[in-house]
Amino acid sequence: MTKFDMEKGSAVFIMPHWSNGGSGLERQWLNTTLDTIKAQTDSNWKILIADGNSPSQEAKDYLKQLEGEFDDKLEVIYMEHSDGPGHARNVAIKKAYADGHPFIVFLDADDLASPKRVEIARKTFLQNKNAGVVYSTFKVIDELDNVVPREKLSQSIVEILESHDNAPPQGKDTWIQIATETGYTNLTSATSVRTEIAFNNQFPPEKVSEDYYAWLVYSASGAEFVYTPDSPTLYRIPQNTEGSASRSREGGKAGFYKTKCRVDEAGFNAASAIAVQKGSITEAKRTQLYIKFLLKEAETMRREEQHDLATMCYDKAVAMDKNICAATVKELGFEDRNFVK
Repeated sequence: MTKFDMEKGSAVFIMPHWSNGGSGLERQWLNTTLDTIKAQTDSNWKILIADGNSPSQEAKDYLKQLEGEFDDKLEVIYMEHSDGPGHARNVAIKKAYADGHPFIVFLDADDLASPKRVEIARKTFLQNKNAGVVYSTFKVIDELDNVVPREKLSQSIVEILESHDNAPPQGKDTWIQIATETGYTNLTSATSVRTEIAFNNQFPPEKVSEDYYAWLVYSASGAEFVYTPDSPTLYRIPQNTEGSASRSREGGKAGFYKTKCRVDEAGFNAASAIAVQKGSITEAKRTQLYIKFLLKEAETMRREEQHDLATMCYDKAVAMDKNICAATVKELGFEDRNFVK
């Protein structure tokens, strides 16, 4: 078997982990997540858990126990410090690359994989040699594994699901559609990627929207995206908090979205710079896309009732080029209402 053999090589589930031992549910969630990996219809997989120096020794001891139970199917990387889930994934990606795993299946420690997750990703990569990223849709579950109705979800989550309902971004230069039309569309725990692509385009040193940044760069670097509805992930968002763990980590909703705007913009700038360097777009086109990106970001912030951030993004777009901005607002169909309120 050659290195990165897509047909015979084992897929690798990459899972960041950090626990302070504060929630009795954490271990239950992890076990349920691992059960969904055990249930894969394609059993040629391995798990890499990157523990970011969890302060809970009990949690670390449990990871050691799991290593014994899974034999050589599960390996834990014990990191010396935690710098967020993106950093943990990068560490595991380097290990996956060195070990020759052909593709990575991202899955966070509290989300649940479809039983056909590996099978469908492998089949898609084999059938489409140009496919670099395979992603699916998802349903949101609460802390007790109950599906959360769409009407109870935050608008930014609804926005993602709407992109799956209509025209999920696919093919080459998907980053343009994500940045300017749909917004963030492929949930990390619903995304698989060829290992070489992940190795060459790592997550940024951020704890919010690091995945959005990575997807834009993956695409701008040449990875083609493929969407499939056939292996939906169950994405856990506890309903007794302000939302996901990343929102809590940033001090709540307002702090989360402030950081998201900054990281999203950095991701757009990185992706568009790659595209200009490759000759995929011109500098003039980059300016037009940047204005569209800012207006899309403003729309997302407006939906989340983050009006100060929406205004900030809109004002940046106007400052870039007032005429292009006005034409873009009209093109996007926003001329019939106040754009940011």
